Amino acid sequence: MVGFREETQQSKEPKVVTLSDLVPTSRPEHVEELETMLTTRLAGHVSQLQVIESEDGITVRGYCKSFYVKQMAQELLKQLDSFRMITNELVVGYEDDHSTDSDGVCPIRTVFYPSGFAESGEVAFMHALKITMANQGLLWMLNVESNSLQNSDDHQFPGIRETLERWGTIPEDSPKSGIAGIGFDVRKVTATSDEPVRTCIEFLSFYHVDLVVLAARQHDSMVTWFEKTIGQPVSRVAGQPTLFIPKDVDGFVSKVDGSVRLKNILIPITGKPCANESLDFAQRLIQSLEQPYGTVTLLHVGTLDTCPHIEPPEVLGWTWVVQILPGNPADTILQQADRLDADLIVMTTDGPDRFIDKFLGTTSERLLRRSKCPIIVLPVNKIFTEVL
Repeated sequence: MVGFREETQQSKEPKVVTLSDLVPTSRPEHVEELETMLTTRLAGHVSQLQVIESEDGITVRGYCKSFYVKQMAQELLKQLDSFRMITNELVVGYEDDHSTDSDGVCPIRTVFYPSGFAESGEVAFMHALKITMANQGLLWMLNVESNSLQNSDDHQFPGIRETLERWGTIPEDSPKSGIAGIGFDVRKVTATSDEPVRTCIEFLSFYHVDLVVLAARQHDSMVTWFEKTIGQPVSRVAGQPTLFIPKDVDGFVSKVDGSVRLKNILIPITGKPCANESLDFAQRLIQSLEQPYGTVTLLHVGTLDTCPHIEPPEVLGWTWVVQILPGNPADTILQQADRLDADLIVMTTDGPDRFIDKFLGTTSERLLRRSKCPIIVLPVNKIFTEVL
């Protein structure tokens, strides 16, 4: 069992949280406890949650952000209370006006960034921090220590206050409490383990997040993260959208002042998996980062006959262009990304079945290995069960 120790920006003493605390082995004695546990586990993704007890079992009501969150709530209820019949009446879509922006687009509320490793990357941290700030969300920062360092107080978390001071977001020499007034939250968590991959996956299995941000070190034969092939396995097993920042790539967030340059986005489109999630996520990112204008290029590598019909969303100031080109998918995508000076590539994947494993071992991995810009990978099949 991995022990997680949590440090908030306001707390002086870290609070130790173990997985056995997060998932009790016994049934909660009161329905109020069950409601509290469920609300905590799905924080930022549910609204007006109620758990109602009756002779027939328990019923959960309220609003949730997506069908995936509704499914996760069902699974969590089974874990927390497997003795009674469960009726899931969660409504997909938020009731309160603060959960969506003026265009009805769900913000990116929770971001996960693992730190404390040689390859974790300052640039990846900058992107995680900026996206969290822009959405007034919650940033989870996980530092995995080896067992030999478990008593060390030298936790390798990036300097949040130093970064915000350099960006001019807060005055120099601001206290810890100065961050709280900006409108977003940061949770620092330390875990003791010699298996960082499984620790990250274990953490993500207990906390649903909107986006994982990882650094990917480019190598001739493989894409590595933390000196191992970790970045893709974490993304593939956890099933969350993942932003990969290749090494030596500046990305679209300035380290100097935190400004954003996101003017050209490239989205590869195919018949399967459907690219609609890529379009939706690109829209969420554009609007949350308040980018006034730009171009999204929808690239299909194939022919006119194989190109799927796509209805792009309307985003004020942004142009959507469809391109159809022949060739090898990975090579063609990279060539167009270079030609367009793309700031970001957004693409969907099907998940780890036999066919898509081959796909991930060629197209996605080759893109990460050679890309000169960040890549967001969106798993269509959200819940994966295999650790690769």
